Amino acid sequence: MKQRTKALLAAVISGAAFAGLVGGLIFWLPSYKEKKEMEAIKPVETTAPPTDEPEATPDPAAEEAAQRAKYADLIARNPEFAGWIEIPGVDIDLPILQTTDNYFYLYHDLDRADDKRGMPFADYECDMKNGRHIILYGHNMGVNNTDRFSNLQKYRDADYYTAHPYLQLDTLYKSEIYKIVAVYAVTSRESDGDVFHFNQYIDLDDAAEQTFLDEVAKRAFYTTGDYAYPTERLLTLSTCTYQMDDARMVILARPLRDGETTEADTVHINSDPLLPARWPAGK
Repeated sequence: MKQRTKALLAAVISGAAFAGLVGGLIFWLPSYKEKKEMEAIKPVETTAPPTDEPEATPDPAAEEAAQRAKYADLIARNPEFAGWIEIPGVDIDLPILQTTDNYFYLYHDLDRADDKRGMPFADYECDMKNGRHIILYGHNMGVNNTDRFSNLQKYRDADYYTAHPYLQLDTLYKSEIYKIVAVYAVTSRESDGDVFHFNQYIDLDDAAEQTFLDEVAKRAFYTTGDYAYPTERLLTLSTCTYQMDDARMVILARPLRDGETTEADTVHINSDPLLPARWPAGK
């Protein structure tokens, strides 16, 4: 009887392991195939490592023409193509899309086909050419999954920032290097007491940008270097976090300044960040 029970248990465990393997393959195979496709369609120029010293500002019209020529194939493939984001070493190297709402690309791919992984996209209210604040959203596909914006979770650890302190964002208007300056968490539940609608800070003047930066600093797990000035262009990356329901992990970055390098800056740990009420202690 014991042998039969053990045999049954072994069969159940084996079945579960097999199911897990199959389930993992279901997610892994499309991701692997797509990753190879992204490598193939990404213009070669964007893979070159950035220089530490920003070049002289080019003519905006000429730069836009060059960017549109570089990404002509992707624009033809999907007219809602808005740019490309790469975070070296973080396994984020993907197109950015933008449409008239913040829902479509949650569940559609580059070709507008159904895909529950979605595709990173810019907030529909963002002015990708002249706006002061660009906000990008992408899915967190879960633990042990590196697809989409999943690896942004790792920036909760300041050591991860130190290893990956910058990113490159190409739009149809320019190519810029951004330095990460803050990492924080927010909730979308009013019952959590503190709801910070970071995505309402889009059309900014200097005063509104200063207010935004102050609110981020209060919530940040850490800030870096000289943080950000209220006259600088800002970039926000947002994804879900599984520390609690209806929460987001948010990364704030600003352009590389003249004379700066892409190396990590000093980390300033916030000993008492303003967190959602349900945020797990010590997380």
